[in-house]
Amino acid sequence: MNLNLFKSFSFFLFSLICFACTHNSSTLKVAYLYPSKNRARFVKEGNYMIERLKKLGYKTTMVDADDNEELQLENGYKLLKEGINLLIVAPVNGNTIAPLIREAKNQNIPVIAYNRLINNASYDMFFTGNNIDNGKIFCDAALNKAPSGNYVILAGDRFDKNGIELKQAIDSILAPKVKDGSINIIYESYIERWNKENANFEFEQVIQSHGTNIDAVIACSDPMALGTIEILKKYNMQGSVFVSGQDALLPAVKNIYNGLQSITIYHPHKVLGYSVAEIADKLLKGENANEIANSYTFNGKELIPTTQIKSVAITKENIETELVQKGEYTWDEILN
Repeated sequence: MNLNLFKSFSFFLFSLICFACTHNSSTLKVAYLYPSKNRARFVKEGNYMIERLKKLGYKTTMVDADDNEELQLENGYKLLKEGINLLIVAPVNGNTIAPLIREAKNQNIPVIAYNRLINNASYDMFFTGNNIDNGKIFCDAALNKAPSGNYVILAGDRFDKNGIELKQAIDSILAPKVKDGSINIIYESYIERWNKENANFEFEQVIQSHGTNIDAVIACSDPMALGTIEILKKYNMQGSVFVSGQDALLPAVKNIYNGLQSITIYHPHKVLGYSVAEIADKLLKGENANEIANSYTFNGKELIPTTQIKSVAITKENIETELVQKGEYTWDEILN
């Protein structure tokens, strides 16, 4: 072989090896910022996310913020300073987290907003459920149980786009029933941080003001459902009023089995965690977010490529097939 040709080939081979080394996933780090250790779904989904990322060869870190938006910002800036290659954020507050996202993008770090939209910033991907479908699940179940009567709507946090979109979907579906007079919405409110205690307080005020003639409570999270059921028990109304929830938390599943809650919406934790990890892997390997997305979401600044995952309605009838057989809970956990 010609000596010069041999040298050229050797240099080319060395360059390929160096490129492979510098782009090996085992040298890359993915960080997940989530709201709080007390928010079970974000922890479960995060654990699956980390599990899948590690299998794909990435270094990982998972940091909670104790539901404190300032702490989440501080944690995020610390991660950027330490060095990460991709950031996944389930924000405490989708507005106040924006400066961190802008800084990440200034450093060419890909960002995925997880479950909660981040407003007024450019980033790569929004990963979420489908709030129109979820609103339909709530309303179909409520109207099946109580086709007419007095309704209470306890929506999510007004500063979370999920809360707003879900409320809009519920309002749209119920509108014809409200117009023809079969449904009377006696009270509706957004509940800060989808919180049990806030829902408990609000629903107590509803009963104090409007009495106990209530047929359905569309509560948009399981913690809010739990707060509602506590008040229903106080007035000996438990089991007679439709109550919805979301997230399939174990106490809510127990209440469904015992006839105290009618339905919850389950976001399959492993499917979600694994899916977002695989999207992170694709982005880090240079795939275009627009080719991964199945929709788009406007965040006040631009249309963000969005991946939506469908959720599952859980009733007493499908606890076995959707939760027990799929390993989410055991019957021992549900019954005890």
